[in-house]
Amino acid sequence: MEILDNLIQLLKKPFPEEESGLDTLKTSTLFSLFLIYFLYTFEPFGISELEANKFLICLGFGLATFVGLLTYEFLISRVFKLKGGQIKWTFGKWILYNLGLLFFISLVNFLYIRVLIFGYIDWRLYKYMLYSHVTIGIFPIIVLGRLALMKQEKKYQKIAAEINQQKATPTEIISTNDLSICNIPIGQIKYIEALQNYAIIGFINAEGQLNKQTERATLKSMLTMTKGSSIQRTHRSFLVNRDAIIATSGNAQGLLLTLSDCDKQIPVSRTYVPVFRND
Repeated sequence: MEILDNLIQLLKKPFPEEESGLDTLKTSTLFSLFLIYFLYTFEPFGISELEANKFLICLGFGLATFVGLLTYEFLISRVFKLKGGQIKWTFGKWILYNLGLLFFISLVNFLYIRVLIFGYIDWRLYKYMLYSHVTIGIFPIIVLGRLALMKQEKKYQKIAAEINQQKATPTEIISTNDLSICNIPIGQIKYIEALQNYAIIGFINAEGQLNKQTERATLKSMLTMTKGSSIQRTHRSFLVNRDAIIATSGNAQGLLLTLSDCDKQIPVSRTYVPVFRND
C-alpha cells in the first residue's frame, strides 16, 4: 500500500506551467523533425516494405504529426478545456493530457497513410497504429515528465530556501496607516484573489478573524488602487500583502507563500519569482 500511496502522491504533485505558444511551436517542430529522421533511418512499421519514395512518406508522417500537435495544443485543448488552471495542473493530469495527444497523433497518422498512401481506410487496422504510438510514446512521456518535475521542484525549493534565509531589510514604501481599499485598511489585507469578474479580498477583521469580501473588480484595478503599498502581484489570479508573508516554499510551478493568520497558501508563478527573489 505504501508504494500505491507514494504513486498517488506523485501523480498529485503540481506540474510546471504550460509552455508559451512559441515554445509549443518549437517543441512541435523539433519532435516532427526527429520523427522524420527516426522513420527514415530505422524504417519501422512496414516502411521498409513500401516501394514508394520512402523519404517523402517519412516527410509526410512528420508533417502530419506537426499539424496534429498544433491542432491538439491550440484548438482541441482549448475548445474542450483539457488543461485546467496552473494551480490545478498536476503530474497525473499532464500524463493523461499527453496520452490524449498520442491518441490524436495516431489518428492523424493513420488517416494520412491509409488515405494518401493506400487510398482506402480500414478501421480494423487502426488499433495497430494506436498501439505503436502508445508503446513508443508512453515511456518517454513518463520519464521526461518526471525529470522535468524533479528539476523544477529542486529549482524553486532552492530559491525558497534562499528567500527564507535572507535577512529582512527595510524598504521605502508609502505608509499604509491611512490607506484602504474597499473600506478595508491595507494593513489588514492578506491576499486578493481573482474569480472571473470579481475579486475576493482575504483580510483580518476587527475581531482578529480571517474574513473574505467579494468586490466586482479586476486584479489590475486593485493593484492600481494600492500602488506604492505592500500589495504585490504574485500570479495572474493573486495579489498578496508582502507584510503578511511569514515563510516561502517551492514546488514545480513556482513558489508558495505562507501568510500570518491565514491557512491559504498563495502561489507565485514563474513570471513573478524574480520579484520576490531579488527584493
